[in-house]
Amino acid sequence: MASTPTVRVATVDDAAAFAACQLECWREAYTELWGEERLAELDLDDLTARRTAEIADGSAVHVLAELDGEVIGVAISGPSRDEDAPTPEEVYATFVRQQHQGSGIADDLLEATIDGRPVSLWTYRDNPRAAAFYVNHGFIPDGAERPDSMGIMEIRMVRAHPQS
Repeated sequence: MASTPTVRVATVDDAAAFAACQLECWREAYTELWGEERLAELDLDDLTARRTAEIADGSAVHVLAELDGEVIGVAISGPSRDEDAPTPEEVYATFVRQQHQGSGIADDLLEATIDGRPVSLWTYRDNPRAAAFYVNHGFIPDGAERPDSMGIMEIRMVRAHPQS
């Protein structure tokens, strides 16, 4: 019988596995967009320290999906970081390991992080898979665009109305 993934709020004890999953998801999703050099610069210990601090201080909601003891997906949300925020909360990240994409885990992670509330998020303009996922969950682009720290264009998407 196949195991069923568990989606739950992360604890400080989960920070290392959470960070490792996020880093692997970045490698799977962004190698072409970010380039090998940028990915090679990412440090698991630094990311683990950041996630540990955020989980400990409650500055953001960290949710993970695990299957047979392995973290296979992560999501983070918290207060909007935009000065012109269209919603009080923002989704910072939703990632699922490549071999589990399309299984519904990302749906569960997203909903567990935001619980149907109105939220906004930023996603890469040239990431049609992510944009389609968010559109499927009631998000629409609001016209705002910005370059990220590497100059890659992002678009803001908003889900203004709770989902049923």
